[in-house]
Amino acid sequence: MGKKINPNLFRFGKNSFYHCLWYSSKKKYFFYIKKDILLREILKKSIFFLNLNYVDIIVSNNLKLNFYLKQIDIINNIEKYLDLLILEISKIYKKNIIINFIFDFEDNSSSIALNIINNFNNKISIKKVIKKEIIKYKNYQGCKIQVCGRIDGVDIARKIWILVGKIPLHTIRSKIDYCYYELVTQFGIQCIKVWLLK
Repeated sequence: MGKKINPNLFRFGKNSFYHCLWYSSKKKYFFYIKKDILLREILKKSIFFLNLNYVDIIVSNNLKLNFYLKQIDIINNIEKYLDLLILEISKIYKKNIIINFIFDFEDNSSSIALNIINNFNNKISIKKVIKKEIIKYKNYQGCKIQVCGRIDGVDIARKIWILVGKIPLHTIRSKIDYCYYELVTQFGIQCIKVWLLK
């Protein structure tokens, strides 16, 4: 069962926390969840190429969006797309929108996955890319990267994974950061999974 469950969901309330804050009655709960999913899809499409750690969604009288950034230079790229982003969000939530930028310099599983995705287009073997990425995170207790799909255009799909250190999935106390991305390539869909034990 340890391989099937999402490690972040398994640790909610102990080590990992929700990245959305809102409250509603039972009758309106369905609509709020639908809005939350739509908003996250819009953010993925518009700000996917930026190296964001997390996005917090806080709904009250206003709509607050907290972007956790790793690099300060990214703000200049976000400013170009802010007007379009606010227009799309205002169609879902008819409220005042407040956007906060928070600098979080800690390494994150999503930043590792995005670095691998950026190297997918280059004609480098994926094994070499994964090994280079894992060497950077040797200071942590454990790191595991897994890539699935038609790797390097092979006819039969396969898995490649590399583990450094340990990743105890069953112990709830362990702070495991998990990330999952799907990438559409010319050979089909390839998925990237990253586990990081802090």
